[in-house]
Amino acid sequence: MKIADELLGKDVVDESGDQIGLVDDVEWDFENNTVKSIILKEAGISAKIGLGDHKIVSYEMIESIGDNVLIKGTPLKKE
Repeated sequence: MKIADELLGKDVVDESGDQIGLVDDVEWDFENNTVKSIILKEAGISAKIGLGDHKIVSYEMIESIGDNVLIKGTPLKKE
């Protein structure tokens, strides 16, 4: 999907400008043809050594999408 392809690998930052991860996957709602949520892969040293967590960000938490994905609040950890 074109939208998912454009989001994958984008930096995700919170309202304070801190990088919280990279878009690793997109959950799609096929019935409504919309993005349900994005899955983040933690960035930084912990990710490089294989200790990074994955987090889920619901579509409602996304403030804007441009060069980066700006979110409101804190993403949830993936179970």
